Amino acid sequence: MKINWLGLAQSRPRPTVIGIPRGLAYYEYLPLWRAFFEAMGCQVLLSPVSNPAVLAQGKLRVVDEACSPVKIFFGHVYSLQGKVDHIFVPRLISVQEGTYLCPKFLGLPDMLRSVAALGDEQLPLLTVDVNCRQAGGGWSDALRTVGKQLGVAASRVRYALQTALAMQAKYESQIQSGMLLPEALAPWEKAGTLLLQGPPVPGKPVRKNQPINLPGEEGPTVVVVGHPYVLFDPLISMGLITKLRKRAVAVRTVMTVDGEEAGRATEHLPKRLFWSFGQQLLGGALHWMGKPLEGMIFVAPFGCGPDSLIGDLVERFARREGNLPFLLLTVDEHGGDAGMETRLDAFLDVIEQKRQVRSATVPV
Repeated sequence: MKINWLGLAQSRPRPTVIGIPRGLAYYEYLPLWRAFFEAMGCQVLLSPVSNPAVLAQGKLRVVDEACSPVKIFFGHVYSLQGKVDHIFVPRLISVQEGTYLCPKFLGLPDMLRSVAALGDEQLPLLTVDVNCRQAGGGWSDALRTVGKQLGVAASRVRYALQTALAMQAKYESQIQSGMLLPEALAPWEKAGTLLLQGPPVPGKPVRKNQPINLPGEEGPTVVVVGHPYVLFDPLISMGLITKLRKRAVAVRTVMTVDGEEAGRATEHLPKRLFWSFGQQLLGGALHWMGKPLEGMIFVAPFGCGPDSLIGDLVERFARREGNLPFLLLTVDEHGGDAGMETRLDAFLDVIEQKRQVRSATVPV
């Protein structure tokens, strides 16, 4: 509340409310997006944590052939309908030079508009193209365009962009230092205007790329390979990471492997993958295979073409690396908790049997 020249109370204009759906690229870029919008004076509202109601909304509007992450994303978008001024859904074409993302990222805004038009619904989408295959097509230029679309002064946009890039770099360094993504992301998921509360400070990171177990991780070291929007969505993954940690497994993920390390791990391949997120999975998996591991789990959503190829490649390399125990988990909205528990127990039994064989063959 401020006082005008007559001495009367005058309300400040209501800030623009930006909705961010909690799915797909959210897990990669939330700090960048939220810091940018808040630094421009906008209010950010996140969709709720994935739940059956969100999934049901998405399934009503998406064809059956779509993968579960897309169905859940649609549900998150519609959970924000009527609550915000704009719903931010960028069109991610390429986030690394010489690569593409899979078609679902390229087509999200068009798919949403088509569904809304068929249902005669209003979706206030705020979208922009991100295409690093073109000059000036990266995040910096894309966010400047968003600032112009919202009518924000150029000086304010420059400040917001500088703040956002710094927060994103800090977030990525936390992940690459070994912190599990939910722990690094949690400070950015709080309610309210975060930048008014001071910059989010994640907890202390663990060791980078080290298979040394931490307290409570007396079990085997297992690397879990999968997209963040699969592994860390509680509905899609059915709490896989939590289930493993409850079994005292030392869980590692490919998110700790940066782009350069992933690139070096795949240099021997005759051809790079087209998909940058897929390249991260394959390169991260191969990077970890060069370290003392006891098992690897690949998690892929049912119906995902790129992941079916990448999962097969990872499994082949795992078999070559001394017959590393490998578990392929295909997840969708029909999966059951009991089935996953059974497969995890069987997988860990195999690892334990290999441990016993090794200990029996070690000379005294």
